Amino acid sequence: MNTEEYGRLLRSLKEHATKIHEDGLEIEVRSCADREAGKADPRSAAAAGVTRDDFLHFRERLHPQLWANETHLLGPEHVKGDSKLEFLRAQFGWISSDMSTGIRTTSHEMAYAGENFRLYQYEILSTATDRPALIFIHGGGFFGGDIATVENQCKLLAQLSGGVVFSVDYPLSPEHPYPAGFDACYEALRWVHAHAAGLGIAADKIGMAGDSAGGNLTLACALRDRMEGTHMLSYEALIYPGSHVGETLERPVYWRPELYDNPGQDALIEAQIRVIGETSVMAAAWYIPEGVDITQPGISPILADLSGLPKTTVMTAEYDFLRASCEALSRKLTAAGVETRHIRYGGIFHGTFDRLGYAPQVEDMLREIALDLKNL
Repeated sequence: MNTEEYGRLLRSLKEHATKIHEDGLEIEVRSCADREAGKADPRSAAAAGVTRDDFLHFRERLHPQLWANETHLLGPEHVKGDSKLEFLRAQFGWISSDMSTGIRTTSHEMAYAGENFRLYQYEILSTATDRPALIFIHGGGFFGGDIATVENQCKLLAQLSGGVVFSVDYPLSPEHPYPAGFDACYEALRWVHAHAAGLGIAADKIGMAGDSAGGNLTLACALRDRMEGTHMLSYEALIYPGSHVGETLERPVYWRPELYDNPGQDALIEAQIRVIGETSVMAAAWYIPEGVDITQPGISPILADLSGLPKTTVMTAEYDFLRASCEALSRKLTAAGVETRHIRYGGIFHGTFDRLGYAPQVEDMLREIALDLKNL
């Protein structure tokens, strides 16, 4: 896919967008122009279906980002001790494209409740004192993922918004179970708000965003901000968020074949949906200590009173185990009076946000978030 074709597909997402209503929720549906309804997006299908044989014998036919991410796509051939945790961690960490220019990166050493972590900062040099800010929380099931995976996304977001973007290198489970990661993310929010003036940030223009587990942590932080009456957040963006952990909701919000447009019963689509559900079970066991109430807002924020939360944009993947719960979340946010926008990206799978420069949908997401930040 050359630059011209990428640009055409990126533009098509917005140009061909449609709005539908499902059970009272308005959903904006965006698909790339070359994607057929009822089938996976071509780039998602290529990445999910690639095999070791393809890398051995047909490498020249593959997109360069697939070459760079062979281990992340296939998993390591050998893992010390045959650890499922290490095998899954090795599959996180997609190497994406840096599509930004002129971004300065710095970092801050942070500590909270005995846990040390780093907060990375991305910005275009500016003398402005009222810039918007966004704190990004990476996904990875609370046990995986890292700063590097979303660094290029954060850099491009800083460029597109003209604001300051932060990324939280929070401690991961099972070595650091709940609430270590959650507390670190909230401490990052408090630090940014407290230092806003010195950072050239408007204290009333701070947002938070995250993908998957990062979406869970974002929503949980927004609830804590409201419950404590601090009102530091003015915006949140939730990218296919895990809004609950463990078996806390009724079964209809989970994956069922009839929820998805898959007339050809594509086994690849079904496998990509199922694997997120299976991984979620392990992630919950690693993240939540025994005996902890999983219905509390810091763990399963969808179960809380959502009124009074800031403006929220929810972005989902069509073929995702979490799609139904994401839609349930948007319905509940809307019913609670929260200004909510819901975008569904057609044909893609959970995890697509890692693939900047390969999947045009990622840049489209970043452009929408940047526009929201500019309008705060």
